[in-house]
Amino acid sequence: MTVAMQTTFKIKWVEKKKATYTVPGKSYADVFKFFQKKNASKEEWGKFSHAKPGLAFKPAKGEPITDVVLKVGYTITMPKWPKAKSAPKGCQEAWDKMIKALEKHEDNHRLILLEECAKFGHAIGQETDLTRKRLAELFSRFAPDVKAAQDKYDAATWNGEKEGVFLPAPDQCGG
Repeated sequence: MTVAMQTTFKIKWVEKKKATYTVPGKSYADVFKFFQKKNASKEEWGKFSHAKPGLAFKPAKGEPITDVVLKVGYTITMPKWPKAKSAPKGCQEAWDKMIKALEKHEDNHRLILLEECAKFGHAIGQETDLTRKRLAELFSRFAPDVKAAQDKYDAATWNGEKEGVFLPAPDQCGG
């Protein structure tokens, strides 16, 4: 009698980084124009990106595969405006509110990646006597599934605008 082999699954985070880019401009009006240009060119204000995923598995030779490790990482890039504290109080508050909403939005992208990793792990765990061919089939769907989930979230939230990722015009905050 042959016993079916279940495959174990783990995630190895190759990076969990936070980065920033500097928003140019001395005034809130300059910053507002900067983000208007980003909107016009369809550039994101913050950015969640993940490293190209990879796999490690055991045994190195032979089948069935008994252990699978998904190697993945991410970077969250956020804007920083060094002159924010010199803006009028209402504009500082608008900036801070936008940053808080953007941080939450980008963290939701991180959570989507985690959810997709868990789904991939669940699919691996459902397999018995996992072959290299079957693992390749499952893995080939991972990146497209992550992209589809991320795109769906951005479409539903208008890249975070529905969640508060926007700046009011300068005349609306005292700038």
